[in-house]
Amino acid sequence: MKQQPGLGAFRRELRRRYARCAILALAVTAVAGCEAAPVSTNTSRDSLGVTIVESVAPLWGERDAWRIEEEPILDLAQGGSGEMHTFFRVRDVLRAGSGHVAVADGASQQVRVYDMTGRFVRAFGGPGEGPGEFRSLWTVVVQPDGRLVALDRAAGGSGAEFDLESGLVSSFRMPEGVSPVRHPLPSDEVWGLDLAPGTDEERRSAGVLRPPVTVVRLSEDRMSADSVTSLPGYENFIVTEGDDIPIMGRLPHAVPDGGGRIAMGTADALEYSIVDGRTGELRLIASIPGVPLTVSSAELEREREEWLGPDPGPFIRDFLARLPEPAEKPGYQRLIVDADGNVWAGEYLGLARRDEPQEWYVLDSSGAWLGVVETPERFELMRVGADEVFGVRRDVDDVEHPQVLRLVKP
Repeated sequence: MKQQPGLGAFRRELRRRYARCAILALAVTAVAGCEAAPVSTNTSRDSLGVTIVESVAPLWGERDAWRIEEEPILDLAQGGSGEMHTFFRVRDVLRAGSGHVAVADGASQQVRVYDMTGRFVRAFGGPGEGPGEFRSLWTVVVQPDGRLVALDRAAGGSGAEFDLESGLVSSFRMPEGVSPVRHPLPSDEVWGLDLAPGTDEERRSAGVLRPPVTVVRLSEDRMSADSVTSLPGYENFIVTEGDDIPIMGRLPHAVPDGGGRIAMGTADALEYSIVDGRTGELRLIASIPGVPLTVSSAELEREREEWLGPDPGPFIRDFLARLPEPAEKPGYQRLIVDADGNVWAGEYLGLARRDEPQEWYVLDSSGAWLGVVETPERFELMRVGADEVFGVRRDVDDVEHPQVLRLVKP
């Protein structure tokens, strides 16, 4: 079967096409021939004041493209020895005041802090239900004053605020049904998703459902929340015997930008929106149309085998056989907002391709497509600074290495 063209081939074709004949959609008069300079972005504004940006080719040329260096600036698994340099189920890696790096380690349920050389400084939290303890530590929000707010992944889970010097400041429990979202940039406010349960009628329906979720802004004590806006939630496949997410299922994405706005999307296409984090008013819609998302039968079979695992039971095999076959994969696997307000949309890898390098589409704060940055193989990107990126790399033995890598901008 003929394979679908890769993303690299897609970009090369776009460059070839638009170098040959560029189209300026906003031109007042038509320009004959193909001598105009390439124009990669079309922008319009609707009657409600929402900016709509469609990018048909990247703004970067080959000399402008950003890149991530393979060799880490810092590797916390190699910065020392002992249990504090052993990691498993790393959920977050971030810069945390005075050059420190913090890691949310899911196995120990700890927020661990290291100095600029990778030396362990101190740890907060731990497993349990008490003050400052967690059941499923997920992410850390850095406040402008340098304090850390650690959040449990479970809806209505626990949270705690820590000072790098004095330790636990306060603990709280998030509102029932609310799960935290990742905050890539420092923020004095905390947002989450209200995962309201489906209706009885929805739960009795068979097939793929996508009940809406609500973006909420937590109160100052983080124990109540105000609704901001809603979007389609997690795809869920329901049968009589149970439910599960479909193969290559789509997820909701909501990412605070550190300035009071939320970048959010549904991954139905390579498109996202920017909304006001208080009013929910739509400000911007940005998209890159034409990115190939078609799934070949070979890709689908490879993904299905990864889901099955080495020794699946009869029930698992039967359930997976009943899952619908997606015609397209999600438009992106994750959204990140970097330190300069650019939005990064990571290509969907799924389980089968999780060890491969990942291509990230980078769009600036106006919604224009800048270009693509590739992360190294076996590296999960979590945060992007001005000149460095943060994440975790798994070696060939699946040992986790929280790392800081250099981001080079020519």
